[in-house]
Amino acid sequence: MPPRFASSHLLPFHRRLCDGDRTVSDELAELLLTPMFERMSRQFPRADEHMLAEAVSEAFLDYCARPQQFDEGRGVPLVSFLLMTSGRNMRNLLRGEKRRKAREERAAPIHARSIVELDSTVGNLLQQEENAQLHRQEEDVMGLLQDPQDRQILALRLRGGRSTEAFAEILGIAHLSIEVQRREVKRAKDRIDKIVRRKGGHS
Repeated sequence: MPPRFASSHLLPFHRRLCDGDRTVSDELAELLLTPMFERMSRQFPRADEHMLAEAVSEAFLDYCARPQQFDEGRGVPLVSFLLMTSGRNMRNLLRGEKRRKAREERAAPIHARSIVELDSTVGNLLQQEENAQLHRQEEDVMGLLQDPQDRQILALRLRGGRSTEAFAEILGIAHLSIEVQRREVKRAKDRIDKIVRRKGGHS
């Protein structure tokens, strides 16, 4: 583990974040996001890059919104905690993508019923728990945003939305060219991420 990821180096950042320092999230983002993405790319070598970036960003934003969820007393390094969260997010995204493809391939009602019957009771309970966790996480991060349009965009991202067209609809630019849509959607996402990091989990 590189020295910059050691607990002795990262814990001061964590404590400042818990104390309400709104600048530390930007510092941590510059320090951790790229290495975390690279580590996740090695862990999921065949995964879509946008999905990997979403898994890492969601883990980081959730941590910034609720830094107290990391318990330094347990002896787990902060970067390991964030990578574990990123990995869980990635597996959730992959399961969601698999379910989406299954629904598309089995559009007929009889096939849809077959999919439901294949789900075990344990699987259903785990899905309910995941949904509840994601809902709590979404409420925490959403509280950092005031603009209704920003909240709609973030909600779509947290639910796994990746279609440029879907974000363009929210922004009211669906009539523009796809190149302009992509540019404006990226600008909106970057601006929202900056707001969340700047607030550091304290609205």
